[in-house]
Amino acid sequence: MDAGHAMVDQLHLFLVRDPALTQGGTTVDAMVWSFVAMVSALIAAGFGAIYQPSKKFTAVFLAFSCGLLISLLCFDLMQVALETGGIVAALSGFFLGLITYVLINRRLSQRGVKRRCSSTCGGLGGVVALNAEQQEEKATAMALVFGAALDGIPESMSIGISLLDNPLVSMSVVFAVGVANLPEGLASGAGLRRSGLPVSRILAIWSCVVAVCVIAAGLAHSLMQSAPDLLKAMTTAFAGGGVLAMTLQTVIPEAYEETHDLVSVLGGLGFALAFCIVVLLH
Repeated sequence: MDAGHAMVDQLHLFLVRDPALTQGGTTVDAMVWSFVAMVSALIAAGFGAIYQPSKKFTAVFLAFSCGLLISLLCFDLMQVALETGGIVAALSGFFLGLITYVLINRRLSQRGVKRRCSSTCGGLGGVVALNAEQQEEKATAMALVFGAALDGIPESMSIGISLLDNPLVSMSVVFAVGVANLPEGLASGAGLRRSGLPVSRILAIWSCVVAVCVIAAGLAHSLMQSAPDLLKAMTTAFAGGGVLAMTLQTVIPEAYEETHDLVSVLGGLGFALAFCIVVLLH
């Protein structure tokens, strides 16, 4: 532990000695790190489409990611927002992001995107069967793209924002987002394959999702570079509100269905791991 803290302290001194390195990362850095975090969903979707894992298998990842996302929210997003713009800006952005996610998610649910992490239906309709309308390839593809992008955009925004004043990306953010994307990719890949879509089409859909999220990270970074601290704080907290709403509405309920009481243990392990990463790398 002492050796780890010593390395962090030396790295901090190195950055302070070089003013050019204290200006934060670039927009390209934000997009690259967003891709690193989001590509796990694409890989998982391909794996799910080919091997079609069980609901139990996917639920374990879901439960673990609950803790990761909550840790990301507490120790990265809201903490940064508070330090940047104060408690009023942090809470304002937080609730704005939460309400925005809820409203958009409700709209998507009305259009059939009800269970994005379900390996049975891949994010479409009820638990068992798909109706004729949901079997249409175009509607299926668009529903999944919008649903997955809704989850991924606030996460990618948080990566872009984390590089505004820091040349090094927050590894806890990248790790949490990357692991949290695994169950959604697995479940959606398996469900869409069962609905009749070919593997190539599923990979194309998820490639679009990753591209949208990478662009969101770049935009969040570039548009916020010259913004006042108050707006930076609200934008950071906005991403946090979206992450919390996603965790409460999508991740935890579907994880509990298969893991039951174990969801608390798995979620706790995820939280503890992310917490340790924050302590060591911040």
